Amino acid sequence: MKKIFLFGWFFLLCLTFGHAQNTTSVQTFKPLLSEGEFPAFLNEVMAASPKDNIYNVFLKNLVSEGKILYGTELNRYIDNIADQLLAQYPDLRKEIDIYILEVPEVNAYSLKNGVILVNMGMLAQVTNEAELAFVIAHEIAHYSEHHGTLKQKDKSKNKDFVNDYLATHQYSRDQEFAADRVGLTQYFQKSPYSFDVLDGIFDVLLYAYLPFDEIPFERSEVETDFYTFPETHFLKTVANISDRSSVVDTFLTHPNIEKRRTAAKALVKSFPNENRKIFVQPEEDFVRVRDLARFSCIEYYLNKHKYDRAIYNIHVLEQQFPENEYLEKAKVTAYYGVSKHKSEGSTKDILTSYREVEGNMQQVCYFLSKTNRLETSLLALRKAWAANQKYPNNAYLESIVKDLISEIFVSQKKKYIDFCDYPQGTKLEDITDTPSPENNAPESKYDRIKQQNQYSKVLPDPKFKTANYMLVDIHQDSIFKTMVNDAVVNAEAINLLENISDKHLGEEKKLLVAKPDYYLFDNNSQLKVSKSKQYAADLQKMITRASNKMGVTTIAYDTDKKMQYDSKTYNELVRIHHLNDDIKYGGGTRMRYHSYQYLEDITSSTGTKMCCVNAARSPYHWFTFDKLYLLLYSLACPYTIPVALANCCFMKYDSNVNFYIVDISKGEIETVSSYSKTAPISRAYVDGFVYSQLEKYIKKGKR
Repeated sequence: MKKIFLFGWFFLLCLTFGHAQNTTSVQTFKPLLSEGEFPAFLNEVMAASPKDNIYNVFLKNLVSEGKILYGTELNRYIDNIADQLLAQYPDLRKEIDIYILEVPEVNAYSLKNGVILVNMGMLAQVTNEAELAFVIAHEIAHYSEHHGTLKQKDKSKNKDFVNDYLATHQYSRDQEFAADRVGLTQYFQKSPYSFDVLDGIFDVLLYAYLPFDEIPFERSEVETDFYTFPETHFLKTVANISDRSSVVDTFLTHPNIEKRRTAAKALVKSFPNENRKIFVQPEEDFVRVRDLARFSCIEYYLNKHKYDRAIYNIHVLEQQFPENEYLEKAKVTAYYGVSKHKSEGSTKDILTSYREVEGNMQQVCYFLSKTNRLETSLLALRKAWAANQKYPNNAYLESIVKDLISEIFVSQKKKYIDFCDYPQGTKLEDITDTPSPENNAPESKYDRIKQQNQYSKVLPDPKFKTANYMLVDIHQDSIFKTMVNDAVVNAEAINLLENISDKHLGEEKKLLVAKPDYYLFDNNSQLKVSKSKQYAADLQKMITRASNKMGVTTIAYDTDKKMQYDSKTYNELVRIHHLNDDIKYGGGTRMRYHSYQYLEDITSSTGTKMCCVNAARSPYHWFTFDKLYLLLYSLACPYTIPVALANCCFMKYDSNVNFYIVDISKGEIETVSSYSKTAPISRAYVDGFVYSQLEKYIKKGKR
């Protein structure tokens, strides 16, 4: 009996410990990384030539950009679903490889080489395992039915636009219906999954653009008992979510969701549904996978600086995970990011217009659009201060607090006395905690100075607005006072030191070189993918060669088709890409970049803390006004006619380049330079600019 008791006690302890492990991993969430061996199939794809059957340029790009996730518990969960669907098709199962694509859109894809990609957003939005099983069955059907090739376009010049469009796209809509039919009748029907979920999955697809849930964004999220924002900062009502069931699909490549729903339900109406299951694997496993996917989507939003989406979805998740450490830090990052972009003068590229948003997230977009630079900085400081008090050993949070204090009290030139020590609405006659001048009047000037500093509370002022009351509960904190004083006193000294020393490579003679983002567009503003990739690869090689000639060792993170990946190398590539995206979408904003927190092992293993990130975009066109001006000028001065004609014969390129050097140990931009030029030869100017900035930076370290 005693042994049975001890065994039972041990069993319960194991369950409790296992539950604690799950809770802890979500509580201290970090970006998901691939696990286990790098898939041999992906290495084959990366080395394949365009003539090989497994070659797929889309998949190669995804791997080279670090967007594929494999080997995690999320992948194992999906693989188990595929095993259920294809239990009677073992040969087909061997042909299928399923990976997760780390993007928040609700979608999935089937490639002709047997690869199925399930977006992280799909895992985040489905409501049960059987819904996900339908999605995978649908994609398996696309592969087994050899879908994916559209009808050949009519090459004749005399064609009707509408009929031609329908002729070349109707096949895709037919494929969607066929994939639903084959997926249901061949794979889903022969699995243990319930048909009752069809309504649910089509609802997920119908409203895929919405956040994780629809709950009100309360004013208490941004206000306290000490201050309130003006009513003009909030919408009285948010826009209702539109009914998308009647969307006309005439000009869409995919059929209307309601048509697919109706057809699918009619198809399975006569199918027996008894004893079929919504969850084959434990329901708690599904919930955990969905939660991890949602946290991963938050990480994506932060790296891409989609802060409004991050803020609202964090608000949703906090209802399920109150006091969650990751969510609290992520919220700080989001508000901080908005404040830094506003300080730089533009939020156009990071905030969605509230008119384009439906549902409760519209309140977030509207509020962020109405707050001014100071209000946003103070709100971010409040969030960062509270989180830093709760997690005092977090260097990232501390750096944000210091940066925001510097932003408010140095860059925006606010003074300590600009912030009141009493709640908004307090009347002067109600204040009783200030010392009476008649009582204990100090005798010496030094005593008077001490007393003044001791009781230097800032009283309400009729001119004060909301921002002046936003630090009431922080203002008198001794640590806060010290940080403000340090920021103000040291500001001039820091600027002087930076001007004298300049940022350079210093003693470290290694430079991480992230693959440049190079976008080359044609006359119709269409991206030329292959040329863009080639230009990016050439630019990276140039940076590497130039740095090596200047005595600097480079570590280039790029895609070499002869390279055999392993998980360590691939995960390093993923994190470098996250930093690259963070910097790129930051647009040169000087801030503490979120993604640097996860690069510690990279900085230690490479022995460097520097990263070079470049971006170039070159849309080009034939006609420019300077050509016209030169032609007109040549009429007055005939000797210039040959020059004018020669100039008109060459295409003009609009080149825009941003050059960054980033200290990845701190998540700070050390050097940023921008370049814009309209010239006949784009690549030469781009290469020349990057080379000159690189040389300037490296040579400073040799002085």
